[in-house]
Amino acid sequence: MSDPSPAAGRAWAPGPAYDRIAERWATARTTLPRALELLLARALEPLLPAAAVLDVGCGSGVPVARWLAARGYRVTGIDASARLLAQARQAVPTATFHCADLRTAAPGGPFDALVAWDVVFHVPRAEHAAVFARFAAWLRPGGRLVLSLGGSAWEGTSEMHGETFFYSGHSPERSLRLLQEAGFEICESAIDDPRSRGHLAIVAQRRLG
Repeated sequence: MSDPSPAAGRAWAPGPAYDRIAERWATARTTLPRALELLLARALEPLLPAAAVLDVGCGSGVPVARWLAARGYRVTGIDASARLLAQARQAVPTATFHCADLRTAAPGGPFDALVAWDVVFHVPRAEHAAVFARFAAWLRPGGRLVLSLGGSAWEGTSEMHGETFFYSGHSPERSLRLLQEAGFEICESAIDDPRSRGHLAIVAQRRLG
């Protein structure tokens, strides 16, 4: 991994890069990891049947959106890659998908739950507080959030399938504090992959008051 250029954060736009690797990316993600399945099941257990769930950074719709739809949830997905969304519409035909930057998207709602797995770490950390505030605004009071973030205070780049992607994160303590300031109560959090700079998994709930 290497440090990004000074403009890396300002130029955040992963959609075209994901377009170029769409087939390879989707081929590598066909099943839901067991740890994530258990996390989703715990987090979403309070939801009523047919609850509305927003999948932010849904990619090809597999595995998360497909798993959600198979359990009867009404799924909406947003992603910046048009090619991945074309696959998502075939994989999860009952869901609604929008091609949009999560920082400016208008997905509707309010939603009963929001899943943002392995997407926010592509956004410059200076914008994470604003992203968390948007998540809170998209959720009903009491709505559930399942989120992953980078597990350390670091910004840099890394290659995946021959494309270079920008990554950015705060320390876990600062990320949790920003979520609380955005109106969330933290239900659980853990570094679920201690390799490299870590991967922070979080379940939170929008405060009722």
